[in-house]
Amino acid sequence: MVKTFLDRHDLTGKAIIPFSTHEGSGLSNFAKTLRSYYPDAKILQGLAINGREAEQSKPKVEKWLKELGF
Repeated sequence: MVKTFLDRHDLTGKAIIPFSTHEGSGLSNFAKTLRSYYPDAKILQGLAINGREAEQSKPKVEKWLKELGF
C-alpha cells in the first residue's frame, strides 16, 4: 500500500515524517526506501509504535511531535 502511494505521488522537496504501528519490525528500512524514491526530500525523525502499545501511546506521540516542532 505504501509503495503504491509512493509510486503515485511526487514528494520531491517535501518534508516527510514516517510513522507506523508494528509488531516487531519498527520502521525497518523505511527512511532508506524514502531516500531512494525522493533523494531531495527532507526526511525527519520517524516514530514506530508497537501495536500492543498503540492504545497507550498518546504521550509518546505528543512528545515526538513536540520534538519535531509541532
